[in-house]
Amino acid sequence: MMTLSQISARMGALAAASALSATLLFAAPQAHAATNGSYYKAELAQPTTAKPKLLRSVFVKCEGTSCRAPLASTAPKNMCISIAREFGEVSAFTAGERVFTAEEVAACNSDNAKAVAKN
Repeated sequence: MMTLSQISARMGALAAASALSATLLFAAPQAHAATNGSYYKAELAQPTTAKPKLLRSVFVKCEGTSCRAPLASTAPKNMCISIAREFGEVSAFTAGERVFTAEEVAACNSDNAKAVAKN
């Protein structure tokens, strides 16, 4: 048989776990929503006036030389190539905290040029 202090300790642990779960349930989606509009960030070599386009299941919006898009279920390299194909040469690209190297950006533009040549 459990004593009153054991029951009290278990109830306290249950309350703490419930509070933590509720915090994660509401705080985590809010944190994701705050960054939802700009997970992918691309700088273009030339300004564009193109309207937002659906690429890889998300809308990419560009203003001048800056393009932004929320997180998509695609590899960052594929998003970079798609942006280069639709909006022009990319000069810088980030996916979340990952900053593409100059070589990776060049590969995005190169893969885009190969795709355009095939068509």
